Amino acid sequence: MKDIIVFLFSIILFSSCLVMDHKPAGYWVHNNTEDTLLIEMTESDTLTDSIYWGIHPLDSVLLDSEQDTICVSVKGEKVAFWRFNYVLPYSESGSIYPLPDTCYVYVIKWNIAKSYSFEEIRDKKLYDRRVVSRKDFDGHVYEYR
Repeated sequence: MKDIIVFLFSIILFSSCLVMDHKPAGYWVHNNTEDTLLIEMTESDTLTDSIYWGIHPLDSVLLDSEQDTICVSVKGEKVAFWRFNYVLPYSESGSIYPLPDTCYVYVIKWNIAKSYSFEEIRDKKLYDRRVVSRKDFDGHVYEYR
C-alpha cells in the first residue's frame, strides 16, 4: 500500500511540473472581419513602407520561392508583402514585442493593396489607422473589427 501511495504521489508531483503558465511574448492583432487585410503594428505614427515594396523583375524568382513573402502585380510592378502582415479573415497578424505604451495599427484591405501603389495608398489615406495602448489588448490580442 505504501508503494502505491509513493507511486501516486510521484505521478502527481512530476505531472504538476509539466503544467506551466505559458504566456506568449508578443502582442498581435486578430482580424475579426471577413476581409483579408495587411496589418502592421508599429511604434511609428506614420504609415511606413515596411510591409510593401516593389521588386525588380530579376529578384522575383528568388522572392517567389521564399515562404515568408507573398507577391502580386500592382500596375505592372511586382510587389511583395511579408506573410506575417498578410492576415486572412478571422486569423492573427504578426506580433510586436515589447509592447510600447502607445502603438499604431495600420490596416490596408487586400483588394486596395493589389490595386494601388503604396504612394497612392499613403497619399489618399486608403488605410485605417488606430492608436492603441495596453488597455486596448485582451491579454496579448487586439481585436480588429
